[in-house]
Amino acid sequence: MFVNFRALCLGALLAAGYGSAAARGADQNPMSGTETIDLAQAVALAVQNDPGIAGSRREAEAQSAAAIADAQWADPTVRIGVANLPTDSLAFDQQPMTQKVIGIRQQLPRGDSARLAGERGALRAESGFARSDDRERQLVRDVSRTFMTLAEQLRTRDLLQQNRARLEELVSYNRTRLAETQIQSQQLLQSQLAVARVDDRIVAVDGDIHTTRSELSRWLGAAAWRHIDRSLPHWTGLEQWLASVSLPIQADAIAGHPALLAAEAEVSARGAEVALAREAYKPQWSLEVSYGQRELTPLSDGSDLASATVSFDLPLFTGKRQDKRLASAQAREGAGILARQNLQLALVAGLSAATTNARSLAQRRQLYQHSLLDEAEATAAAVLRGYASDTTDLDAVIDARLDVIEAQINAVRLDYGYYRALAQVRYFLAQTQVPASK
Repeated sequence: MFVNFRALCLGALLAAGYGSAAARGADQNPMSGTETIDLAQAVALAVQNDPGIAGSRREAEAQSAAAIADAQWADPTVRIGVANLPTDSLAFDQQPMTQKVIGIRQQLPRGDSARLAGERGALRAESGFARSDDRERQLVRDVSRTFMTLAEQLRTRDLLQQNRARLEELVSYNRTRLAETQIQSQQLLQSQLAVARVDDRIVAVDGDIHTTRSELSRWLGAAAWRHIDRSLPHWTGLEQWLASVSLPIQADAIAGHPALLAAEAEVSARGAEVALAREAYKPQWSLEVSYGQRELTPLSDGSDLASATVSFDLPLFTGKRQDKRLASAQAREGAGILARQNLQLALVAGLSAATTNARSLAQRRQLYQHSLLDEAEATAAAVLRGYASDTTDLDAVIDARLDVIEAQINAVRLDYGYYRALAQVRYFLAQTQVPASK
């Protein structure tokens, strides 16, 4: 009877399965009782509320509007005045050359500079919109990774809490047997120590949970303290790409990345600056037309006068102005090209590293799901049978149970770690490279 009761008690202890959702207290938070938030809702809320994305888009809109203004000609200048007015009498009809003059002057752009200035501004606006898209991608990645970290911690706490209940059953059983003097007090203390060790881990995980919720509240606000949907994402398209791609990763995989598009637009804008610097070698023209009204005098019939003038500057001394500005623009363009190349290398390397990491985690997940978890449970069951037949001591039973706990927690870490790696892969990939998936 004693052996059967012991086997029954410890069998219940070993029945704690991987992935159980017996949460007690882990998801009890200041907003308990409110609706559950899932990953998609968290990402949508973060994107909607992020001031950085909105600010960068407004900045790009400002650059776009400024580009239209930069492409326009200068406003015409109106000239109104009096010409050849005699100073002795200030009379308009004393001298035949006295005129009331009105004129208009239009300054023309230097060469093709107006169009190039507008093109430069439009390219910088394009770069700004691309940077905004990249910021949104970064936000989606960061929120996804943090959200899955929180879900992992909550599931880890579930496992610890569930296995703690099994160890508590062992403590109760040993306390009963000690009262009947069938075991020594050392065995009761050993089982109580096992519970205390699990309690310590629960406290540590609770601290991690609150820390992660605080990090998530940066993007979600109070919604970070809601109940969390711990389901794994359904990124089937991304997983298909991961299974089919071969290393090394080719550069076309990141060809549509917003950060790269922003860099390319910036290089083009700097190319427009070079063209603008070349236009500075051309003269700038201006046209002026004026009309002078004369009063009738005894010496003149008072005919009105009209004038037209064409003027232009002469950029003759270019050594310290135009030449230097052209050299500066060319140097900036070269620096932009090198920065774009460096960014492309970094994106390809980042995608390669994330892909390799995700594949490694996928292999380890398979190992745990198809081998290690079952083996840990089988080992614990074998040790239990030995303890039930008095051929194995209590230390072995507790160690086997703790090994099962470690295997379960590692499996949870691999599950969420794998999808965190996929979130990193998704950040690097061009949109057209991944089939549509949730």
